This record gives sequence, structure tokens and C-alpha cells, in this order.
Amino acid sequence: MELDQNRGQRMRLAMVIALCALFLFMAVGLTLMGSSVYRRVTAASQDNEMRRTAMSYLVNQVRRGDSAGGVSAGELGEVDAVVLRETAGEISYVTYLYCHEGSLMELYTGEGLGLGAADGVAILPMQSLTVREERGGLAMTLLFPDETQEELFVCPRSEKEGGVSP
Repeated sequence: MELDQNRGQRMRLAMVIALCALFLFMAVGLTLMGSSVYRRVTAASQDNEMRRTAMSYLVNQVRRGDSAGGVSAGELGEVDAVVLRETAGEISYVTYLYCHEGSLMELYTGEGLGLGAADGVAILPMQSLTVREERGGLAMTLLFPDETQEELFVCPRSEKEGGVSP
């Protein structure tokens, strides 16, 4: 009788241990699955935020430079660029927004100083930026490091004077 009682206690103990091990295994599995989903969602959110930030930056820079003849599509060296011109007194300044070596770049310089694409400041990761004047505005194609592509169209509100006309 005592032998049966010991065996029953051992069986119950084995079942409790097996149940605890199963619970532990399930908890670890769910935690790993949850962290994997969290990483994917966070990465997708960061990529989306980077794309939106880049597009917002370009639109706001064009709006900031919106003056008669102040906004145009052009090139810096052999790279497509958004060209923003402004004058302070008798001095002319140019801001170039372009892509170089995997980054959206900005170069603010005096007109005709001969600086090149490598002289700008990196803003955000971006593979390429294509800019063209179209329908009275700037049509831009942005290619991001994750191979996603976004189209952007900005229409300046000021009159044409060597730049884009409305």
C-alpha cells in the first residue's frame, strides 16, 4: 500500500513538473514570437518615418525658398538637384538638395564658388533623387535604401523668373 502511495505521489510530482516545464516552454516561445513581431513593426515604423521625414524636408525647403525665380530643378555636377536661390543685399546664395553616396544632402553656398556634391551635409539615408520641372512645379522621385520609391510633386506659388512657374 505504501509503495502505491509513493508511486502516486511521484506521478503527481512528475505531472506538476511536466506542467510547469510546458508552461515555461510556452511562455518563452510566446515571448520570442512577440519580440520578433515587435522588431519587425518597429523597423517598418522607422522606415516609414524616414520616408515621411525626407518628403516633408524637401517640401518644406521648397516652400521656404519659394520666391520669384528662387526654385528650380538643376544639377550639382552630374547629380539632379533641387536648386533654391536667394539674394541677401548684392550677394547670391544657392541651396542644393541632392543625393550623394547614399544620403540626401544639402549644400548651402555662395553662387559660383565651385563646390561639388561631396561638399554638402548628409541629412537622411536615400539612394537617389530625380528632379524635373513639370506642369509648373517640381516632380521628384525618391529612392530609399529599402528600395521603396516615392513620388513627390511640389508647386511653388511665386511667379516665374528663371525658375518654375505656377
